[in-house]
Amino acid sequence: MYIGAYIYMTKYSYKGMKHIINDDLFKSGIIFMIGSISVALLNYLYHVFMGRMLGPAEYGILGSLFAIIYLSTFSSNTFNRVISKYAAEFKGKNKDGCLKKLITRGFYKISLYGLIFLFVYILLTPYIAEFMNLDDTIGLIIVGFIGYFSILGSVITGALNGLQKFIWQNSLSFVSAALKLGFALLLVYLGFGVHGALIAVIIGAIVLLFIGAYSLRKEIKINGDSFNSKEIYLYAVPVFLSAILPLLLITFDQILVKHFFSSIDAGYYAAAGNIAKIIWFGSGFLVSALFPKIVMDKSRGKDASKLLTKGLIYTSFLVLIGVGIYFATPRLIVLAIYGSDYLPITAFIGMFGLALGLYSITQVFIVYNLAVEKYKFLWILLFGFLFEVAGIAIFHSSLSDIIKISLLAESFILAAMFVYNRKEIFKNNGHK
Repeated sequence: MYIGAYIYMTKYSYKGMKHIINDDLFKSGIIFMIGSISVALLNYLYHVFMGRMLGPAEYGILGSLFAIIYLSTFSSNTFNRVISKYAAEFKGKNKDGCLKKLITRGFYKISLYGLIFLFVYILLTPYIAEFMNLDDTIGLIIVGFIGYFSILGSVITGALNGLQKFIWQNSLSFVSAALKLGFALLLVYLGFGVHGALIAVIIGAIVLLFIGAYSLRKEIKINGDSFNSKEIYLYAVPVFLSAILPLLLITFDQILVKHFFSSIDAGYYAAAGNIAKIIWFGSGFLVSALFPKIVMDKSRGKDASKLLTKGLIYTSFLVLIGVGIYFATPRLIVLAIYGSDYLPITAFIGMFGLALGLYSITQVFIVYNLAVEKYKFLWILLFGFLFEVAGIAIFHSSLSDIIKISLLAESFILAAMFVYNRKEIFKNNGHK
């Protein structure tokens, strides 16, 4: 009897595992997992070496500037996801001419409007420097150019994502991250300090543009067809809000820390945040593959809610593993990544990792709702962000207070997202 039960369980466990391995989302996720791990490793080597070479005080300045970089580069997710959505739709409906027009017109308009915003931003840098207690505006100006080139790159990566050219997309990210690391080591070693670390980011972003344009050469050569651009502009509004609000949740705290605390404390917080982001990068690789697949299913009249359930299960499992490791071995992690100078952050990287883990799961809900064009979840993100800012403004006696407030904000948002999408989740679990 026991042997028969064992054979039965083995047989169906094998079938279940085979089903997962053959799942298209899982296969695409593997590509992003390899790409994400590789890029995350290079990015963390960048921050580890910069943290060690610059020291806590200068690294605190770099960390606060990177908060602005994240606001600009990750807000480019607006363009990335808009281009990705319509590239997937046009490809699904065999509208190759519209695809060519989408890429070329998108690149032209974004480059033009981006220059205008860059000019306005540069005019504001003296006021930003004063708020962040920075001695000069050079670093902020470099950050502006990083944001400009990154936004241009989002047109390329968005098109590759929508066309599901995931290998090209991840290869571009890898090359850009490798160049950033290599040039940062060289320029900081030569004595350029924080400015050298930032210039290296620009080099990586520019190279991504050239190689990315080459990867889309076939799509660009097709004769262009017109399409309703008004629909795209209207869709860009909720996409922008869904990109900027979550990003503010994990970057504005760093800016506030630089405002309320010393440069050394800001350096500690930046290091703890970068360690915590490992969980986000390590568990969130499915999101990029999930979005175009949901869009394509919807454009073909299919039910995409099963993809939401799969994304939540896979991501939550990875978050659970990562958070468990952070709480079990915080001292070992800090010593291995940043060294003994950063041991004060040992006490709270577990909490910080949990906050970023919840953020990673929330991203699955965000991309699903965007793909199926449900937008009321934006109110949840807005309330969560305002709660975090108000909490930090009132309670900031220690870095631990900041992290606890961030964790509370992320917990509220995730719980509210579950309620918002409960019908889709319960439908795929046999409930009505």
